[in-house]
Amino acid sequence: MAEAKAGCELIEVMLAKGDARLRGVGLAVNARGLLDMTLDGKPSAFRDASACNLDSPTDGFDLDCDWDHPAGEDEAAERDFARLTGRLNACLPTPLKEVAPVVYTEAQIKELAAKYGPSFEEHLRANKDLGQFRASYPVDEDNDVSLDVDLALDRDDRNGKLQISLTFSRY
Repeated sequence: MAEAKAGCELIEVMLAKGDARLRGVGLAVNARGLLDMTLDGKPSAFRDASACNLDSPTDGFDLDCDWDHPAGEDEAAERDFARLTGRLNACLPTPLKEVAPVVYTEAQIKELAAKYGPSFEEHLRANKDLGQFRASYPVDEDNDVSLDVDLALDRDDRNGKLQISLTFSRY
């Protein structure tokens, strides 16, 4: 089984066998009006998110948060992305693996637009993958459960906004 490194209680809980400890995972609005991932009501190392979603552990578990940066703040977004990557790598049993960006051909874009509509085509053309990391860790081999971690930095060329996304999925 994978284990978190010392000082990384939130990751430790997500890697724990069984779902009992997941009940302590939550979200809280901080003094800045942003969201912190919490464990037993205490903020974790993952703070100041713009938006988060939390799905209960009844049929699996998802915790995902986004950190938004306005147009022109590329340096700040890249710095925050590097810090988040470093923090995760310091906590996880093995480092995240960089994922090559998906590049669609013109034919693939047209095919997907025909299937999902023009707004999806616009999305594919406008969103740029500036960095992506993933990893998967076994949690409970008896029940075939693993923790998947996804971290991405994207820019929307329509408005220049940048977004960092972090997702913990346990299925």
